[in-house]
Amino acid sequence: MISIFTCAQNAVNVSFHQDLKLLVFGDKIGNDAGTLNYIIRTKYEAREQKIGYFIHGLEYEKAMLKDQYSRFGGFTGFTFTTLFDSKNIHITPTIGAGSIHRTGKNMFSWSASLQIEYLISNRVRISALNQITQRTDLKLLYNDLQHRYSFFIGLEVNLFKIKKR
Repeated sequence: MISIFTCAQNAVNVSFHQDLKLLVFGDKIGNDAGTLNYIIRTKYEAREQKIGYFIHGLEYEKAMLKDQYSRFGGFTGFTFTTLFDSKNIHITPTIGAGSIHRTGKNMFSWSASLQIEYLISNRVRISALNQITQRTDLKLLYNDLQHRYSFFIGLEVNLFKIKKR
């Protein structure tokens, strides 16, 4: 097995993820298969420590639902690089906060996610993003505050490394 070892992160990455359920199956509330629901994330990876590195980032989610949905927020977490025998697998739990925009209103919302990445090369990773989001928009629309689980698949690309002077 070939292993890719990157010893000092200090990098900025961008990723694109699509909700697998909406893409393949749709949902039971009027959004057919092929519905786009994507998240674009920009992430700063701090210097690697003994078991991993801290991350901080911004994310934007857009869902092409019958009633347009978008969410903008920030997140922070820690990427573990030593949980498996392979340095190619990174596991990152994060927490975040942001704002959902729907029907002309902005509502505060929090999220928690677990990202599992596999490094294809030093610059490209495939990834699965498991996310729970507080859906305050549903409270506004239906008087029913819910926490929704989503499963996204995607790619992450290293834009550049920050060199220390």
